[in-house]
Amino acid sequence: MAERWEDWFQPGEKLLWQGAPAPGQWNILRNLFLTAFGIPFLSAGLFVSSMGLGYFFSPDRSIEFLLGVVLFAFGIPFIAVGGGMVFGTWISDWMTPTHTRYALTTRAGYIAKRLWKRNLEVLPIQQDMLIEFEEGRRGTGSVYFHFETDIDSDGDKSSTRKGFEGINDAQAVYRLLRELKSGNVPDPL
Repeated sequence: MAERWEDWFQPGEKLLWQGAPAPGQWNILRNLFLTAFGIPFLSAGLFVSSMGLGYFFSPDRSIEFLLGVVLFAFGIPFIAVGGGMVFGTWISDWMTPTHTRYALTTRAGYIAKRLWKRNLEVLPIQQDMLIEFEEGRRGTGSVYFHFETDIDSDGDKSSTRKGFEGINDAQAVYRLLRELKSGNVPDPL
């Protein structure tokens, strides 16, 4: 990303607040649920792939060698899915605070993420926008102010919400957004 937020702003846009997700915000119930379902996938994948390696490295006949290759290859997707379910969610929760930054200006909210590639999302502030405040754990909270509803080919609706998640000063940011929505320009935090 650029060195400063101001490098991305439109002329006349002013920074009101900047922050990041608070460290140590774990979604424990979700992670335990995915871990419980991921363990059987990971175990089955490891078992089948290790059987395949056993056949692969002790080939008495060519059919056993071929069976070893097939079993090993068959187990790899189960290892990948199970490993992602068991370890991926915990790693994701651990890495999010160090790779996500937020900024609120007089015109938009900025969400910058940097893991394998850099990503900057700009969410414009509008007079008719909805604003949701969600209280979190340990004095944190989330403020959502951009909502999208998609309709698939079957007519089913799915909605996503975007904003600043797991921040320490969520109530103050919520107040800033309400002032911006009403047309006032608040003082920076």
